[in-house]
Amino acid sequence: MLLAVAERIQSHLDATARAVGVTHAQVKVLMQLDQPQRLCDLASLQDCDPSSITALVQRLERDGLVQREVDPNDARARRIRISAKGKRSRQKFLELMGDGRAALDTLSADERAALAAMIAGG
Repeated sequence: MLLAVAERIQSHLDATARAVGVTHAQVKVLMQLDQPQRLCDLASLQDCDPSSITALVQRLERDGLVQREVDPNDARARRIRISAKGKRSRQKFLELMGDGRAALDTLSADERAALAAMIAGG
């Protein structure tokens, strides 16, 4: 039951990201960019391989959602910062997601009851 609930919520997240014009993985990166981040730090935060985060960031950069900048603490390194367009996309995603109720509304009454019981420890 929990797996079915997780899949329904994941599906809602994916659909909301697509409505904004990005993938769920790209939204996760945009959410991590309140402050500029080095690629290695983003990879760690996303719990993924550095080569995977590099490809994601390249797509985000190509679409104008992030920009690379010199790391002020190490001129050899680059940091990734969210662009104005990226901030707008992130904000639109958050607005569409709202408080998350829309994701829960996709659940059947039985699934909501099972989720409530799991949360309550039952």
